[in-house]
Amino acid sequence: MKNYLGVFFSSLIVLASCAKPTVVNVDLPEDKNLNCEQLETSITDAQEFRRKAIGVTGNTPQNQARGMLFWPSLMITYLNAHEAIVAANERSVNLINLMLNQNCKNSKKVLKRVASTPRLQTLEELSQAYKNLKELYESGALTEDEFRKEKKQVLGQ
Repeated sequence: MKNYLGVFFSSLIVLASCAKPTVVNVDLPEDKNLNCEQLETSITDAQEFRRKAIGVTGNTPQNQARGMLFWPSLMITYLNAHEAIVAANERSVNLINLMLNQNCKNSKKVLKRVASTPRLQTLEELSQAYKNLKELYESGALTEDEFRKEKKQVLGQ
């Protein structure tokens, strides 16, 4: 019985060590009172939260340890990171909409910057995009050079 309790408490410790990226609130009551400069700063902050959450995913030493020692903690890390990424994206969209409503002079520049931020794709989305691109190439709609250029873009290279 003592062995089981030891394993149970060890498991709880490992689960507690999962990465917990900060999840930002999408809509704050004071957002509507922010001026254009404050909105832009808030968008930059949300994008930084997003960048940090993305940094938690991938082949990091911490994730390697989680995968080897207790793989459910790795799954929880990825779920937490995904939640943080989605919240940061939604917050950015909400703040950009407020900038557009206030006719902020930098709103289009900020929108372009956020829109050009690479988004994470699921493997299914990536596979479908590549399949569609390949079909266009095979049908003759794209030249080989266009196909290579677009393929690099789809694969994020």
